[in-house]
Amino acid sequence: MTPEDELRRAEQARQALETPIVKETLDYMEREITEAWAACPARDLEGREWLWRQMTATRKFRDLLRGTMESGKIAAAQLREKESLAQRALNAVTNRR
Repeated sequence: MTPEDELRRAEQARQALETPIVKETLDYMEREITEAWAACPARDLEGREWLWRQMTATRKFRDLLRGTMESGKIAAAQLREKESLAQRALNAVTNRR
């Protein structure tokens, strides 16, 4: 994947995480799962395990989007470095004339 592709994906991830309905939905899911876990009887191991998996999946979704955003930051730094190198090379050629 090119740095440009990573930047595009990072922006899409940022937009998704900042969309109010997505943020509200993920927050709601975590809150509901936590409340259900707290109300779940200790003897209901299967139910508690299911809730744990649901919480893990919800957090993983959010973390994957955040990771995509971080990859975009790295790609942006790589592009800036590439542009800087190209500009320095151009300056070196221009200054020789």
